[in-house]
Amino acid sequence: MKKNLLVSIIDNDTMIQSLLVKVLKLMNLEEFQLDIKTFEDGMSFFEANRLNESGEHLLILDGIMPIMDGIEILKKVKSDSSKHVYVLMLSGRKSQSDIEKALTLGADDYVTKPFSIKEFQVRVQKIIQRIQ
Repeated sequence: MKKNLLVSIIDNDTMIQSLLVKVLKLMNLEEFQLDIKTFEDGMSFFEANRLNESGEHLLILDGIMPIMDGIEILKKVKSDSSKHVYVLMLSGRKSQSDIEKALTLGADDYVTKPFSIKEFQVRVQKIIQRIQ
């Protein structure tokens, strides 16, 4: 029986959201059933109480959003959550200091936009291997 993996895509770009949902659904994951939801910003994510749903959590966070950016969400998740939440930053912020900050705050990986779909899939797969 497959475990439930709750994937939350938090990005204000609906085209990126749609692309990521399609890419994730195409991935062949033997151990997990994906429950994918999209959110336009951090406020809507937290208002939905997504982290209270049972299962493992993977967040895919945009670094630049008008309401609560990815770094703010990352800080809140890592300070508030009693369980481990896996985080992949997917951001247009490319400076070394932005990447270091996200990783220091607890992001599991960091991908810069524009991004390769194949690289994104491999990085998601590596995070999922850690969950198993």
